[in-house]
Amino acid sequence: MAGVNGDLIAVRIRSVGDRPRAAWAEGLRVSLPAALVDRAGWQQAIRPDGAIEIPSGAAPIGGDDVTRLREQRAFTDRPLSARLPVNYRLVPGWARAALASCIGRLNRRQVARWGAFPAWPIDLSADLLADLRGEAGAVLSDESPAPVVLTHDIDSPQGLTRLVNQFLPAEEAVGARSTSYLVPCAWPIDHGLVSDVIARGHAVGVHGCDHSNTTPFAPPEERRRRLDAARSLAERYPVSGYRAPSLLRTRALLRDVGVRYRYDSSIPTSGGLFPTPNNGCATARPFRVEGAVELPITLPRDGSLRFLGCSPDEILRTWVDCADLIARSHGIVMLLTHCERRFTGHPAMFRAYCRFLEHLRDRTDRFVFSTADAVAALVSR
Repeated sequence: MAGVNGDLIAVRIRSVGDRPRAAWAEGLRVSLPAALVDRAGWQQAIRPDGAIEIPSGAAPIGGDDVTRLREQRAFTDRPLSARLPVNYRLVPGWARAALASCIGRLNRRQVARWGAFPAWPIDLSADLLADLRGEAGAVLSDESPAPVVLTHDIDSPQGLTRLVNQFLPAEEAVGARSTSYLVPCAWPIDHGLVSDVIARGHAVGVHGCDHSNTTPFAPPEERRRRLDAARSLAERYPVSGYRAPSLLRTRALLRDVGVRYRYDSSIPTSGGLFPTPNNGCATARPFRVEGAVELPITLPRDGSLRFLGCSPDEILRTWVDCADLIARSHGIVMLLTHCERRFTGHPAMFRAYCRFLEHLRDRTDRFVFSTADAVAALVSR
């Protein structure tokens, strides 16, 4: 039977009718707005096993339908870490990672609860809806390889050191250049290392203010003050992008980010359990939201997978499978990793990361290394 999740109906796409651009979704499970299913008369097309053969011909799908689905879980509620009277980062990183791992492992087999929509580990429901509608003016060409954007959240001095000494050489070996988001007001930044990153053709962005997780939920004046305090990094280096700490985001935050930066990259395609259950935008394509250009984080990030107890080999398979689907669906492959040892800086994880880079490099028919700035420029045209 088709599953009903609030005002969404989960189905498996058996056929998309006379819509070849949407054929990539055949065989996938997606969520469709219940109101749209009723309006289009598709209810009778859903089989008892939950599969649907979408009838050919025009369907009453509006641009608002796509936008509402994309934004339904795109923003996050205020978590405990943002309600504490002190910065949660006073707790050592290893202790925070241990707690997150405990929570993740306890919930790993309850995906239906915390990954219902967007579905985990990837959900492209909004992209299917756009293709069923026949939206014109797509950012990415159907014939072109999928742009691959490698990004890192640099949350500590260790992360910056490992970025330069370990990650950049591996990326350069496959012809890639990455973007790393730095926290400007939390710890002393080694500007010699940052200058080396820029000189080697990589890019940097801003990763919040002090990573206290409070900026998205602060009163307007305080939120803007914190965003402006982070501009010191953007004034020193060629910075054009922003990523919210812990991927916590609100509409108000993106409105303020949109007037300060060329793009934002804080919304995952499918966030899963972290930072809050059932969060994400269900699209692997860049879009505009609250005046900001949004580059979604389309692959499951390393921290979420590690906290769930996934092995490096399992993480590699997940990244490969999701990247291949994104390429078929005309999206961007954007990966977020952390360079610290407890994340992708761990030797086994780093080997998996390098194997993933080699997979992308060897599939020139399907993938091409790009940068966040280059993809944002496509949206801004």
